[in-house]
Amino acid sequence: MSSISLPIPPPRRPAPPYFFLSYARSDDDPYVEQFFKELSGEVRVRAGVSSSETVGFLDRNLEMGTIWSKELVDALAMCTTFIGLCSPRYVVSEPCGQEWHLFAQRCEHFAQQSGRRSTALVPALWLPPRNMPEAVQRVQYDQERFSEAYRRDGLRQLMRLARYHDEYLEAISVLAQHIVDNAEVDRLPPLPPTERIEFASAPSAFHAETADETAPAPPKPDDVHFIIAAPNRHEARAVRGDVSYYGEQSLDWMPYAPTHTMSLAGYARDVAAKRGLTAGASAIPLNPAAAESPDSGARIVVLLVDAWTSQLDAYRQAVERHEDRRRAAAALVPRNTEDAETEHHWRLLSDGLRSVFLDRIATRDALAYRQDIISHRAFDEDLQIVLETARNRVFATSRALPSTPYGTGTNRPILEGP
Repeated sequence: MSSISLPIPPPRRPAPPYFFLSYARSDDDPYVEQFFKELSGEVRVRAGVSSSETVGFLDRNLEMGTIWSKELVDALAMCTTFIGLCSPRYVVSEPCGQEWHLFAQRCEHFAQQSGRRSTALVPALWLPPRNMPEAVQRVQYDQERFSEAYRRDGLRQLMRLARYHDEYLEAISVLAQHIVDNAEVDRLPPLPPTERIEFASAPSAFHAETADETAPAPPKPDDVHFIIAAPNRHEARAVRGDVSYYGEQSLDWMPYAPTHTMSLAGYARDVAAKRGLTAGASAIPLNPAAAESPDSGARIVVLLVDAWTSQLDAYRQAVERHEDRRRAAAALVPRNTEDAETEHHWRLLSDGLRSVFLDRIATRDALAYRQDIISHRAFDEDLQIVLETARNRVFATSRALPSTPYGTGTNRPILEGP
C-alpha cells in the first residue's frame, strides 16, 4: 500500500495586533504592564478570540536613543488602533512623538483614500499633563464617554485608588470596545512595506514646531528650554572630517553616536521629563539682529554646546552673545570618547570654549559650566543634577507659577466626539 504525501500547509502568519500601546518608558512601567494585560484580556473577550492569542503590542525593550525593533515597526504599520498613554513624560518624549506621527500618517492616508475620518488614533489620559501638544488636541476623540475621575486624574490614579475601581473597569470596557469596533467595523488598512519610512527620519509630532530654525515657535511658559549650540552637517564640514554626528539641522546633533543615536535635544527633553518638567528646544540664533529666542518664556534655560563651535566663528559669536545676556542657568559640553577626531583635538576645543565661558567658569559654580560629559548616561546624571538645582533656585528666588490641572481653566484641550 503506497503512502499518500499530503502537502505541508504554510506557516500561519500572525494576525495584525488589535492595538498598539504607546507610552513613555520609565513612566510607571509596572502599572503600564498591568493596564496592557487587563486591556488585552477585555479585547479578547469582546473579539471572541482565544486567551492565548496576542491582541496588543507593548514594547518593553526600547530605551531612549536605541534602535527601534522590527517587531515595533511592523506592529505600528499593521495595528488597527493606536492608544497613546498621555502623561507629562509622554508629551515631551521624542520617540513617543515619532510613534504618534507615523500612525497619524496612516490615518491621514486612509482619510484621503476613503473620504472618511479614522477613529483609530486614541489619546488615553494616563496622568493628565498641564499642556497637550497641538497634535493631540487635533484628535477628535470623545473623552466624555469616560467618568469625571478619569478625565480629572487619568488611568494611573484609577488603578492606584480602590475607590475608583469601578471607573477603571468602565474605562477598560470603553477602550476595549472601541478597539474591537475599529478592527471589525471600520478597519484601518495596514501600511505596505514599500511605504514605510525609517523611524530615525520620522519627525516627532510633539516637537514639529521646533524643527524649523527659520520659523521658531512662539514663546511658551515651559519649565525648561534647551538651546542647542551645534552646526548642521554642512556647516560642520568646514572644521572637521567626520560629520556623522550631525544632521540637516542643528537640532539633529547626536554627540554620543553610534552608541546612542537620539538627538541630544530629544534626549534632554526626555531627561527633563523624568524630573517632571515640560521642555522645549531650539537652535541658538546666529543672526545678531534676530529677535528674542524661543526660550524667553522658560523658567530654566540650559545651553548644550558642541565643542567644535569654538572653531566656527558664527557659532562662537552666537554663544558669546548669549553669554552677554546671561540667560542660561547652565552650559553643558558633551564629550564622546569614541569620537576619535574630537579626542585628538580636545585640548584645542576645550581651551577655545573656556575662553568663551571664562566668566561662568570663574564663579566656581558647579551648576554653571560642565564639560567632559563622556557618555549619554553621564549626560543623563549631570543634567538631572543641573535641573534639580536650577529648579530649587527658581523656587527660592521667585514665586512659583500657578499650575493649571488638566481639564480646568482656559487651556483645556478640546477632544471632541465625531
